[in-house]
Amino acid sequence: MEREAMDREILEIVDQMFRRELQVSHFDPDALLVDYGLDSLRSITLVVEMEAAFGIRISDEQAAGMRTLRDVVEQVSMALGVQAGSGGVDA
Repeated sequence: MEREAMDREILEIVDQMFRRELQVSHFDPDALLVDYGLDSLRSITLVVEMEAAFGIRISDEQAAGMRTLRDVVEQVSMALGVQAGSGGVDA
């Protein structure tokens, strides 16, 4: 899958997760997530949900760097790329 297409698919999935958890109808991918009400508890919940949905691991340091929805997409995409490059099996 092309990187751009994969990023769009990831954006669609994480956008739905974040909208549901934060109870908002629309996200600006470049707006700070804290402006939408993201706090530490919701952040942990969403990281666990993303790890399960995508079959990846997100470290605390990586999670701390995800300040916008675009950051989240980039981190998930990189984690999936590393996984694929390390001989991981696609589900």
